[in-house]
Amino acid sequence: MESVIRSHPNAREVSRHVTELPTEFEVQRVGDRWLVAGPTGIFAVGRTDRDVVRDAERTSVLAHDVRSSLSDLMPWVPFVDSLLVAHHDQLADLDLADLACTVIEVDMLTIALTTGAVTIGPDELAELYHHLPLVVSSLQHDQRGSLDPA
Repeated sequence: MESVIRSHPNAREVSRHVTELPTEFEVQRVGDRWLVAGPTGIFAVGRTDRDVVRDAERTSVLAHDVRSSLSDLMPWVPFVDSLLVAHHDQLADLDLADLACTVIEVDMLTIALTTGAVTIGPDELAELYHHLPLVVSSLQHDQRGSLDPA
């Protein structure tokens, strides 16, 4: 099945939502995706471009890579959720259950990131925030050496 789309959320839309999060959230850009960490968890956030299935896989790979990198630095690492931001019309012909990550519309991004149970306490957040820049730097370096990071 072809997953080429007619329109897609632009990077500015997603950036606006993640940069306007409450101050207890840390946001890092990783290539064309974002890493968001806060009391409600760690999230790899991607956006659809032309191929929804591929974008979902790339975002899911980022989540896995972040968790793996953090596990080398910390004794306890929470699950890293992957979220793909898409417009409704991009998903018309797709079975969302087959995608590698959760798909949400851009207007729901802030709610998805900030609501829910507090899963990371203040001490763990401080340690996580300390390690995130190193993890992001390492991931960006690794991506430069690859034509296709997925």
